[in-house]
Formats: sequence, C-alpha cells, structure tokens
Amino acid sequence: MELINEELIQFGLAAKNEKEVIETIAGTMEKQGRLESTDDYVQDVLKREETSPTSIGFLIATPHAKSVHVKEATLAFARTKEIIEWAGEEVQLVFQIAVPDPGQGDKHLEILAKISRKIMDEEFREKLMKTNRKEDVLNMIM
Repeated sequence: MELINEELIQFGLAAKNEKEVIETIAGTMEKQGRLESTDDYVQDVLKREETSPTSIGFLIATPHAKSVHVKEATLAFARTKEIIEWAGEEVQLVFQIAVPDPGQGDKHLEILAKISRKIMDEEFREKLMKTNRKEDVLNMIM
C-alpha cells in the first residue's frame, strides 16, 4: 500500500479548528482501512499537539502520531476551505501522518523530513494553494 493516494487528498475541507481537521482527515484514513481505531488515533494526535503544536508557519501544519491504532504508514493532505487558527498560527495546508507503533522506527521523521524540505520551496506552497487536481498533489509530494 502506498503512503498516500488520491483518496487521502482533500480540497476545501470545512473545519473551524485543528481538532476538526485532524478528525476529518482521520476519518478519511479510516475509510482506507489504515486505522484500527479512528477515535484512539485522533486522541494520540491531539496528545502530540498538546506537547508541541505542529503548525510550522507558511500556513502549514503537520499533525502526526506514532500509534498502536495505526495499521499502515499513511500521509494525507488537506487544504482547508478557510484559514483556521492552529495553536496561534494561521493554517490552510495540512499534512497529516499516521505511523504504526511499534514497528516503524522513525518512519514519521522520514516523512516529516521529506515534506519539510519541500515546504521551504515557495513555488511548492503556491502550487498546493492553487491546484484542484489530486494528481498534481501526488506528483508534487512523491
């Protein structure tokens, strides 16, 4: 199973806050059969957010968790309909990561590092804000 596919990409996600974004994306992961328990995975991500918020500037957040409630390493992308507040930062582009624990070592760090390098590119961010083609997002991320 690939890390991300078109079913894990959403545009115009309607959410009022980070919890709603995380829950909505987790629901998409669950529909793909990638989670054992959506609610427990969401709690793991929210616990991680409490420790250190994942809003990183450039309108981007990277919520993630290593969790026993994850079956398959997964990356999902969402662009929210409106800019939302995420731990005091403005966010509209969300890369959410789910990695099984134990068994995947530092897979989440590998995924974060790959995305972080791309995020630094202004053209990459601009394209993510404009495109409405899931295929474009896949090509840009992979």
